[in-house]
Amino acid sequence: MRLLLILLILVGFSLSAEQAGEVVKKQGRVKLYREGSLSGEPVIQLPTPLYVKDILKTDYSSLAFVKLLGVGKLVLTENSVLYIEGIDRLNFQEGRAIFQIRKRSEGRGIKVRVRSVIIGIKGTKFLVSAEGDRIGIYLKEGHLSVRKMVGEFIRYRKREEEEFEEFRREIEEGIEKEREEYERFKEETEKEFREFVKEFELGPGKAVMIEGSEVRDVEIPPEVEEEFKLLDMF
Repeated sequence: MRLLLILLILVGFSLSAEQAGEVVKKQGRVKLYREGSLSGEPVIQLPTPLYVKDILKTDYSSLAFVKLLGVGKLVLTENSVLYIEGIDRLNFQEGRAIFQIRKRSEGRGIKVRVRSVIIGIKGTKFLVSAEGDRIGIYLKEGHLSVRKMVGEFIRYRKREEEEFEEFRREIEEGIEKEREEYERFKEETEKEFREFVKEFELGPGKAVMIEGSEVRDVEIPPEVEEEFKLLDMF
């Protein structure tokens, strides 16, 4: 009788919850928290369905390979937390995740929330990291829109490379340029190329580091390029 009751509960849950994807592969320890559950269960059997309101966590030296139904796929690296808010809404809370989202025929993308930042996605391949108040976004392919939920970003833009190169040559040639003047030049350059925006676009091969409200362009490091290869493993 008890077994029958458990089965009825599980069947009722599967009928009421909307499936968003499934864990198709894993390495190490991965835990799944169903809606309202305080204690997660280890993911053992594969594939394991993921429903709206589920939370997926990876442990140290662990990976979770997830297929998103009708959307694409992602890889959670170690010590990462992903909350499935809805079919088209993911909340990435901690760690690192690599996404490959295919463009949908109806033109509708998905949104990934990272702390107070909303990333709008339509056919892209990118990596996002969240540690403390630092958020890194590294875009391999496609385009992203990045929006702040409250307030505005302070977006720093690099000055034209030719001007930096010319100034650097003057420094090397010793044309009466002291270190203090160089630092002052950089500070003035930052002020000149600083803008306050609610939202900005990111193109292929570009990356930014967001710390608090400040956004700065960064290079995509070699280790991130290597992590993109995890998407080819399933």
